[in-house]
Amino acid sequence: MEQLINSIDELEELKSADKLNFIYFKNDRCSVCDSLLPQLQNLTEEWGEEVHIVDCFKYPDIAAQNLVMSVPALKVYFAGQEVISMIRFVDLAKLELEYERIKKLID
Repeated sequence: MEQLINSIDELEELKSADKLNFIYFKNDRCSVCDSLLPQLQNLTEEWGEEVHIVDCFKYPDIAAQNLVMSVPALKVYFAGQEVISMIRFVDLAKLELEYERIKKLID
């Protein structure tokens, strides 16, 4: 399941939540972003997690505030802390390993 982020306040609320939040930064002109998103959604659905999407073309201020200068980018937050960051190259195999490691720490 995906949810679009439309404001910095909305993103800040997600970042500070006591659950893992997957924030995917993309734009509509990025074919890699479009092909990666369904794969990422399938993976996170298996884990029972959600993907929240920031359209960097529509909201460049949100991307800039989060130091995202190129896409695709994935950042995962837990309790106000960035626990995973993958920019320009999102390696799903590495993401799985990192997710499992972090999940063990927070459970």
